[in-house]
Amino acid sequence: MKNVLVCVRTPDAAARISKCASRMGVAQAVRTVLTTEEIHTRLAAQPFDSLLVDVGMARPDPVQFTRNILARSPRTGVVLVGTVDPRLAAMVVAAGARGVIRGGGTESEDLVVALSQAIMLVCPGQTGELPRQRVSPRGLTEREMQVLRGMSQGKSNAEIGRDLFVSEDTVKTHARRLFRKLGARDRAHAVAEAFRGGLVH
Repeated sequence: MKNVLVCVRTPDAAARISKCASRMGVAQAVRTVLTTEEIHTRLAAQPFDSLLVDVGMARPDPVQFTRNILARSPRTGVVLVGTVDPRLAAMVVAAGARGVIRGGGTESEDLVVALSQAIMLVCPGQTGELPRQRVSPRGLTEREMQVLRGMSQGKSNAEIGRDLFVSEDTVKTHARRLFRKLGARDRAHAVAEAFRGGLVH
């Protein structure tokens, strides 16, 4: 079983990641930390296949951050998650990171969604073996599906609104409706249910 270390800035985000990992059936594989010091302590104690990091934790120099991690743990796949300038993202990958996943922005819940999606990407076999809950897309309107797809891509409400040419408040209204239809408590839960039910890929 692959193991994943996730570094976020707040205890609330860490708790949300843990809950989402539990819903995806990979709770035993996912551990969370809140500081870069904890990252080094964990990596020294045991090897991790993947390290998913809120890009805010890698600042002010994500490139050097990546190099430092790989110098200590060269077999760990480093993935930064958040808003990163494309040129900087290319430099991070050139420094040895597996990739940079766009998403998160300034909303902590959006970051949790982006990190949850990243967990699915680095643990495809483990999450793919879960029993799928059949969620019928017929209960969602086309606009709700568009909002859900935006969430699954790690976009903020404001970004989804710009893509769909609607206000952020309208996006929030659609989000509340699709949460209710999917039986989801929040964005991370909705995206997890959508992936497991085959609504998004």
